[in-house]
Amino acid sequence: MINRLMVALCCATALATVSVPASPARAELSSSLTFLGKADDAREVHFDVILPLRNTDKLEALLADLQDRSSPQYHKWLTPAEFGKRFGPDAATVERVAASLRSSGFTVKKQTRSLRVTGRADQVAHTFGAHLMIAQSEPGTSHVVTKETLHMPADLAAAGAQIFSFIPHVMRTHSRRVTEALPENRDSPIGGYWFDDLKQAYSYPSATATVTTAAGTLPLNGTGATIAALMSSDVLDSDIKAMFDHENWSTITGTPDPTIFHYYVNGGAPFGNGASDEASLDTQQEITGAPGANVVLVDIPDLSDGSIFAGYVDVIEGNHIDLISSSFGECELFYFPQYNGGVDQRGILQAEHELYEQGNAQGISFLASSGDNAGKECITLPYLFGGTGKFVPGISTPAADPNVTAVGGTNLVTAYLQGSLDSSYVGENAWADPLIGYDPYGTGGTAAGGWWGAGGGTSGMWLQPTYQKLVNTGSKRRTNPDVGMQVGGCPFGISKATKKPPYCFGGNLSYNGAGNSQRSYVAVAIGVGYPNGGFYGLIGTSVSSPEFAGAVAHLIELNGRMGNLNPYIYQAAASQASGGPVSFHTGIPGYNGVKATDLNSTYSLSTGVGTPIVSTFIGQTTGGQAGLPQTPSNP
Repeated sequence: MINRLMVALCCATALATVSVPASPARAELSSSLTFLGKADDAREVHFDVILPLRNTDKLEALLADLQDRSSPQYHKWLTPAEFGKRFGPDAATVERVAASLRSSGFTVKKQTRSLRVTGRADQVAHTFGAHLMIAQSEPGTSHVVTKETLHMPADLAAAGAQIFSFIPHVMRTHSRRVTEALPENRDSPIGGYWFDDLKQAYSYPSATATVTTAAGTLPLNGTGATIAALMSSDVLDSDIKAMFDHENWSTITGTPDPTIFHYYVNGGAPFGNGASDEASLDTQQEITGAPGANVVLVDIPDLSDGSIFAGYVDVIEGNHIDLISSSFGECELFYFPQYNGGVDQRGILQAEHELYEQGNAQGISFLASSGDNAGKECITLPYLFGGTGKFVPGISTPAADPNVTAVGGTNLVTAYLQGSLDSSYVGENAWADPLIGYDPYGTGGTAAGGWWGAGGGTSGMWLQPTYQKLVNTGSKRRTNPDVGMQVGGCPFGISKATKKPPYCFGGNLSYNGAGNSQRSYVAVAIGVGYPNGGFYGLIGTSVSSPEFAGAVAHLIELNGRMGNLNPYIYQAAASQASGGPVSFHTGIPGYNGVKATDLNSTYSLSTGVGTPIVSTFIGQTTGGQAGLPQTPSNP
């Protein structure tokens, strides 16, 4: 999972100008940035001005009706224009804000509830009173940021505008490589797993299964669904091909290797930066899980709130993508006053929530990885100022949002017979790995007491949504995750690993597996054919979120757009608990550094309602299931 550490500008009021106080804690979070100097006055910059929605109570009622099978509004999705007319800011407000920005020399593109603004660095300094600088988070990266307070012009302040751009931030990936080079054979019951191993283990439909639609008889492989991954790096098409070629796709199917589409937001980011492993993982998990789907990489410049918001806005305004998966996040508490010098920044989370609501109203589904710090996603303040702190309970946002599906997961265990490719399901575990003290965000300090594992816990921001009342989550607040799949473990370099096998285990304690050492990973192609490129093993909830996206593509093919997936997921879990179809593996043991995660027969703090038996989860009862890898049923 990628962590994003950001500050935002928010909460303008109807004053002539609004000054947003600097955030001491957030300033320290950017201490690993290297500031290279003032941005050239002519440097082109992009940012979104976000305006509040109207009639939010009616929007909440509509969203409930859209998921209620007894309602005449069930799955009758809106267009962006329809959403804007009913819930967006009024046209006069939008035009007044746009005119104000144009008068300062900016180019403005009006959207449903925001404006995409393009201009120069000197125009930003003149209009908002903040000089822009160039910063670097690692070699080859470039960020346009400011250390100064932004002053909101009167027209923007009166409209309640928010701007999330230009604030220093640090990107850190929580998906990790676990091998220098991936073995070329399936040499253990716990991975590394190739994509077809996962499809057999989780009972995907057979590649020979078909579905009859208005367009005719089609393969049941995600055909007709359009899914996407949002990430701050490009990927190599040759790596997509390398994954399929490794498993002999074309030879088995007689068809060319599937390909993906690239969409660049504000220019995107190049391949070869710190997020390239992540982007490669995300796109490969999606396209190999649903080879018939249209898979899009939405490439954003960086993982700032501004760029992330811009990426989601483009997806929602374009309205061509049915589902988007995101493998990034940060501690939800970092938006709370205690982490921001007393300044409450939860308005950022509310603005993002309204964006997810718009997408859901249009039928778009959002997935997010639940985090990789198990039950301790957050860190105490002393670390953020360069001292010694400790990991503490908390969950990751955007996965915390009730209109986003949080995907956690496990270490997968399959059948193993030397010389056979059989990867049939045996079981899973969610034992977390204790970590040594380390510096996760580059502040110069040390964070102790951490654990590696699928993120889970309760939200400080959101109350329990209605759909979670269908199972016993153990809380009256929003609880993560919602569902799980293969994640993997044993992050060498930061785990308390032994010098000899088994390298990673939670300790000889019954609550953490009594020395259980079953840790898994997945295979990813990264720069194959280039120096230092090849197939690598990766772990993290960055694996499970796009993997689940590939599974859900089959559901979309069968049913059309789903909007917020969580009502469907929890209804299936409730049905299973009442003796209905078995859609999930449950009873998976685990520990997250805080408590045993398998709370009861219906909910786990590592896997949510469980890990999917995909064929049953999507309601596919005929056509068979994926068999041995590299065969016609599972190419």
